[in-house]
Amino acid sequence: MLVPSLVALAIAAPKWKLTFSQEFDGAKGVAPDPAVWARDLGGHGFGNNEMESYTDGAKNAFLNGSGYLVIEARKEPTTGADGIRKDYSSARLKTQGKFSQLYGKFEARLWLPKGKGIWPAFWMLGDNIGTAGWPKCGEIDIMEFLGHDVKTSYGTLHGPGYSGGEGVQRKMQGGEDLSAGFHTYAVKWEPEEIRFYVDGKSYGKITPEDIGESEWVYNKPQFMILNLAVGGHWPGYPDATTTFPQRMLVDYIRAYKDENLVVDAAAIEKRRLERIARANLPLKLDPIKVPGDLPFANFMAGGPGIAYRDSDPGNNGGSYRKTEQVDIGASGDGAFRYSVGWTGAGEWMKYEIEVAAAGAYKGTVRVASEGDGGTFHFEIDGKQVGQSVTVPNTGGWTNWRTVDAGSFTLPKGKSVLKLVMDSNGAKTNSVGNLLLLNLAK
Repeated sequence: MLVPSLVALAIAAPKWKLTFSQEFDGAKGVAPDPAVWARDLGGHGFGNNEMESYTDGAKNAFLNGSGYLVIEARKEPTTGADGIRKDYSSARLKTQGKFSQLYGKFEARLWLPKGKGIWPAFWMLGDNIGTAGWPKCGEIDIMEFLGHDVKTSYGTLHGPGYSGGEGVQRKMQGGEDLSAGFHTYAVKWEPEEIRFYVDGKSYGKITPEDIGESEWVYNKPQFMILNLAVGGHWPGYPDATTTFPQRMLVDYIRAYKDENLVVDAAAIEKRRLERIARANLPLKLDPIKVPGDLPFANFMAGGPGIAYRDSDPGNNGGSYRKTEQVDIGASGDGAFRYSVGWTGAGEWMKYEIEVAAAGAYKGTVRVASEGDGGTFHFEIDGKQVGQSVTVPNTGGWTNWRTVDAGSFTLPKGKSVLKLVMDSNGAKTNSVGNLLLLNLAK
């Protein structure tokens, strides 16, 4: 349970006061000011299997003498103080211990590099990471960019029950090539809302409702981070088309406080307690009506061996049905808050359905996967209905795609439908993330 903290509610138009500014005016070749910027160092992969070793000083982060900071990734053997040898060098700068802030506007004007396996980011972590750990400290990804997909910028929240591939994400896509020039990336962070922007235009927001009954941990100060990674599970890895060195140019980084933001701790705390109460309500799982949507998180009651089989103990997602073993995370979908993740071959779930009229129904499923996923099928009374489904690479664990599940011949009335997971994706070692089945006449 969260400890109540000072929270606030906007009651007037924002009045922005500049609280942090780095404009990077200085002599060519000088390292960014160490009084402002600390460093993460070494080549241990940072939980993402990255391929670079992060360095100190001006080797991979320096002023260019024209008002810009350059963060440069090079293809060169590099061994850091941690003794880990990597084939690339780069830099990761942070304001940890130098500057942090609770709420406000945080922005950077950046020229992003492109290329397969190139992964620049502008993001924040909770000041309390040293005591709370990750993801309980909260992470706000203001901008992540995959160098092979030059028209998409991602904004993501990571917290307890919705971290890593289960982070709740928004994305701006289909516009201009973001690697062709400078663009401004920002968030506006309020007590119960975080909005993401590119060039002043909002492309999405995330609120506590989007993470369900998981903890909204964005009520502590956070510090800022800039880095240029090479490779990793999400962006993939450099190939023959990737050139080096790669450079991210930084024109400025600024932070602002809204002087018109006022505290309403009681209202925010009341809503937090209401979310906790909803999480502890006993489940009422009536038969799912067909035609209609069957959310995969709403498997029948009965427990392991009766309602489901899950291969690992505990609910890894921790977002819904927390005392049961099926791994349920925040979907980021909006209409359907919860999805089944951490899936594996040999697992299964059962659903009570009630069919309005016997006959054939068209089945489609909503699925997501960071890489090529695995396969699953459906059964009634031990006989397959519909067709085997292969989960495609959708580009992210909450990038949902509709996939054909075939024709379902269903009897009228109540039945038990079983979802059976058959095989894992070769690289993801997962069937994929599963949101819902739609059955339509």
